[in-house]
Order: sequence, then C-alpha cells, then structure tokens
Amino acid sequence: MKLNHPASYSLLIALSAASALLTTSALTARAHTPIATLLSQVQQTAAEKIIAFGLTPNPEPYIPEGLSQSRNPNNDSRGTIGLGDDRIPMTSQNYPWSAIGRLQNPVDDTRIAICTGSLVTPDVVLTNAHCVIDPETNQVKPDITFKPNLINGRVEDEADVATVVDVIYGTDFSDSNAVPHPNDWAFAQLDRPLGNKYGTLSWTQLTLSELLNTYEGQLILAGYSGDFPENLPGRTAGVHDGCSILGEAEGNVLHDCDTFGGSSGGPILAFINDEFRIVALNSAERFEEGTLLSTGETIRAGIINYGVKIDPIIDFLNQANN
Repeated sequence: MKLNHPASYSLLIALSAASALLTTSALTARAHTPIATLLSQVQQTAAEKIIAFGLTPNPEPYIPEGLSQSRNPNNDSRGTIGLGDDRIPMTSQNYPWSAIGRLQNPVDDTRIAICTGSLVTPDVVLTNAHCVIDPETNQVKPDITFKPNLINGRVEDEADVATVVDVIYGTDFSDSNAVPHPNDWAFAQLDRPLGNKYGTLSWTQLTLSELLNTYEGQLILAGYSGDFPENLPGRTAGVHDGCSILGEAEGNVLHDCDTFGGSSGGPILAFINDEFRIVALNSAERFEEGTLLSTGETIRAGIINYGVKIDPIIDFLNQANN
C-alpha cells in the first residue's frame, strides 16, 4: 500500500523488530533454565527435541470440545500501513483467538518485553526467534512466560500462565543481529498443556503466487501491539482482518497488516477449507519517523511490514524427520 508523506515532515527511515517494552507494576515470571539447539549444530539432539515437542511438518489443528469457532475476534460487533488503523480488539474467547497469547520476559524491575505466539501443540507455542533469543548476545532470554488469550491484561485462569522451559529456533542471529531474518522463527515448549483447553493452530505452506492472488485482502493478523488498544496498550491483542501479502524480499514476505512492536510472532492467518491456518509470522516493520515542523509533534508512519514464511519451518522439521 502506498503511503504519501506531507512535505512538512522531517523523516528518518528506520527498521524495527515487532517486539515491545511495557511498564508493569508486578512481574511474576518463574525462574527456569531453558535449553536451545539448532538442527545444524546437533542433528540427533534436535530430532529428539522435535519428537519431545510433538512437532510434525504438517500437524492438524485442534479445537477442544465445547469451544466454538468464530471469525469475529471481537465479542461486540499503528506502525500501521496507510493513513488509517484497521485493527479491532481481540476480546473473543472463541477459537482460533483462544489459541493466541502474549509471550513476555522481564527486562528490569519495572519493564517487560512482549511478543505474540500461537499454540501449535498442547504445550508448544510458535513465535519469532527474536522473542526467545537476544539478537545482541545470541543467548536465550531468561524467564519467558506465556499468557493464553490475554484480554484486558487478564487470562481466564491465572493457573494457565505458563513458563517456557525449552526452545528450538531457526537462528540465534550470530550471522546477523538484524531483523528481518528469514529464519526468525522459534518453538517454545511450555510447562503445561494449554492447547488441550485453548486449542491449537496449524500452518499451511502456500506459494507466493497463492499468497499474492488467491488470498489478497483476505489475511488476518493478530498481535499484542505496544500501541493498541490506546488506553491499555499490549493488554489486548489487535486484529487486522482483510490484509495482504504484497511480495517477497530478503527471504521474507512483505505485508500490509496493521501492527506495531509487541506483535512479533503474531500469526498471519488464512481461512482455508473452513479452517484457520497460519501462513506466515509477523516479524518486523519498516517505518518513517520524524517531526511535524508546524507543531514539533513526533510522528511514526509504517511503510511496510515483514513476515517469516512457513517454508523454512517445514524444511527444518522435514530434515529432522529424515
């Protein structure tokens, strides 16, 4: 989508991972020692871990008995692309929204870093690698927790707040500490099988042509953005229903779904054969930042957003299973 810039803006091009920091008055993350392994480093261990995680290249989604499926993410009825914001709050407890939640880890005594993830097995969440790996240190982040279907900062049951105990990731960013990265994906294993209650999503590998043409204007992105909702940012996910994949660059897809920091790892969904399927992961945004000369107001306008393709995830799982 083309963005026109008023001449009175002084602009700076910048690129940002779609994660965010939130201030919090109470951090309750539980301590653990996560372990991470790359397939290219330890083939046998990675294969064993994939089995332990219950991962297969083409899993089936799971909707628990008694949990309804709904296309509507809102019970009642900004790095955004273009001049408007098409997101609505994800306040539904129906599937597939139930299977999407917020990942977080403490930064200091008052701040947490947030991302988005989707349950893909009873105890495994799919997200971005930079949500579990620090790109600067190439180490696994400590004390990561997952809050399923977080709405207004609350989960249905506090006992469902899970701790990440193990991870498998596509990159530790030792080759480059920058995002977007085509292998910016990760599986985070939880200490409890939340998918049995909240359901699990699966993925479908689509060609670029299918993404561009068959599903133009039909994709859905859900993410816990740090600018949305305005009154309680990051406490409820925002959903843009009706966005598109626009192309491919540097091994990543480009999309126009409205998003902001915190939505890293958020699923880009397509409705395929009456099922919600993950067809890409939101990962980073390219934006313009500057000052409105007439008022001195700082502005931030999205140009394009990046997403991780499903292809490298399936390739990784296929290699481990051979």
